[in-house]
Amino acid sequence: MKRLCLLLALMLLLCASAAAAGRQTMTVVSPGLFRTSETPPSEEPATPADLPEAPSAREEPATPGDLPDAPSAPEEPDGPARGGELLRLHQISIGMGGAYLLTVGDLVILVDCGSNTTAPISMGYHNYPLLEYLEGSGIDHVDVHIVTHWHNDHCYNVNILGALYGTEDTVVYGPTGELYKDLTPLAAGTYRRLCDGDRLTVGPLEILCVGPEYKDFLPGNRNIDSLNFIVTYGDVRIFFTGDYMQSSLLKRWPDEITDIDILSFPHHAMETHEIPRNVYKAVNPRLVLVSSVERGAARQFAIHKAGVRQEAVYLCEQEGNLLVTTDGVDIWYAVNVQPGTFPLGELLPPRDP
Repeated sequence: MKRLCLLLALMLLLCASAAAAGRQTMTVVSPGLFRTSETPPSEEPATPADLPEAPSAREEPATPGDLPDAPSAPEEPDGPARGGELLRLHQISIGMGGAYLLTVGDLVILVDCGSNTTAPISMGYHNYPLLEYLEGSGIDHVDVHIVTHWHNDHCYNVNILGALYGTEDTVVYGPTGELYKDLTPLAAGTYRRLCDGDRLTVGPLEILCVGPEYKDFLPGNRNIDSLNFIVTYGDVRIFFTGDYMQSSLLKRWPDEITDIDILSFPHHAMETHEIPRNVYKAVNPRLVLVSSVERGAARQFAIHKAGVRQEAVYLCEQEGNLLVTTDGVDIWYAVNVQPGTFPLGELLPPRDP
């Protein structure tokens, strides 16, 4: 009986041990760290020392002092910049006579616009090349008409053009206190005298009258009575001379007449004594416009008598209608221009240093 009791106690002990083993089994993962196979462990948060280095924060924008110097922008030229409005100067081929048209934007200025006829102005002969050119160029009004003196080849068409294109706001300028009697009454607008020293601002253009030397009375129908005036657009200066330039220009306007860009040669280059040698040498133009079919006399005078410092470009009516275009910095010229066309043509070389 005693042995039977011991045997039963041993069996009970073995069963208890087996039941406990079925409830949980431990597995060694690493020394000192355990986890149950039935329930995955919740990981302990890593300490700062265990974490990988965080990516660096986004850099703050650099201050102006930290930035490299930006490339400097190209300097803009003074006056009207390239790409701005273009001033167009037309020398219209009308035979032996002066006829100039200036336009910039909506501004229209005529200079002289005479005729090569000796017929009285009262007969009203039309200069068809002039009228056809203006019409073909789209002219529909005239703001200012400057007449250098009262000779047919400079003033003949004042009233004909006034009737076609003049308005009540048109201003006609001349060298005398009163309008030339053969042009009275004026077809349109107002007449004013332009005197030595007068300065006009007409749209973007500056006009300075430099001659003839002021006198209370001028008959206005002599070559020596011719208005001399300079039109400035940006850095470009254009000198209109009619039929004469006085030697006193150098004393009265030495800076203003020096190194002119464009010159209308006086008196159609017919008589070069109409311009003093020292005056022409000071003017030293880059481009010379001759309102006749011959330019040789002007060039010979400039080189062999006046001794100019720079060889200019000489254009005359042998090349037909001439067009000079400028943006106030650069100058282009074109020859044999048809009415209503506006080619740039060739770039005028810069002045010699």
